[in-house]
Amino acid sequence: MESVTIQTTQNVRIDYELAKAGSRMGAFFIDAIVFTIAYWILSMLLINFMDSLDDFAIIAFGSVFSFLGYYFLLELFNRGQTLGKKVVGLRVIRLDGRDPTPADFLTRSIFLLPDVILSSGIPAMLLISSGRHNQRLGDMVAGTVVIQTAISNTFTLEEIMGITRREDHEPEFPGVQRFTNHDMMVVKRTLQRSRQYGNPAHKQAVRKLAIRIADELELDKKEVKYTPEKFLDKVLLDFIVLTR
Repeated sequence: MESVTIQTTQNVRIDYELAKAGSRMGAFFIDAIVFTIAYWILSMLLINFMDSLDDFAIIAFGSVFSFLGYYFLLELFNRGQTLGKKVVGLRVIRLDGRDPTPADFLTRSIFLLPDVILSSGIPAMLLISSGRHNQRLGDMVAGTVVIQTAISNTFTLEEIMGITRREDHEPEFPGVQRFTNHDMMVVKRTLQRSRQYGNPAHKQAVRKLAIRIADELELDKKEVKYTPEKFLDKVLLDFIVLTR
């Protein structure tokens, strides 16, 4: 899994999973299909008002710039997500931790011309697959990256080996079965970031998450005799044993 560490304007370091070339291609195709259908419907409505080949040429030529506008406006007003990115679980962010500006989104949209539209996407795929931050040319110029917002629903083999049988570990919190894989991946990543960076913000995130998990399990404070970090470790272990 390729990732990038972003330091926010509040000086908190956060790891993000970078979007892979295949995911970005899938999002682009979804956007292309949605736009093509919408543009075709609009063209059919306008066709009765056309009386020359020049009018048809304008519509054909205008489709390219309309598509760039589609990308720009959706990323601008939907927090870095087009419809395709939302479906696939991707988002555009800046490498320096600041919020992307309208100029950033406009730059990315304009560079779709050399990156994808005029080149069949070959330069974009090559750059994304081989570059340090999986960036196409438009990302490099704008200072942006595309991240994966959807969290993987799988645990690694190393986390399951040795505790796959109930007799290997006696679960202490059987109520963890109500949680989902996604919930536990949030717990896992919160712990990982706290251990990696150890700053007050990440420690606070662990404490808040432990309180929330305990509330969901309807546990009294006296029943939780562990530190927040140890408690979340126990919850993760119980979940793996009880659901695998």
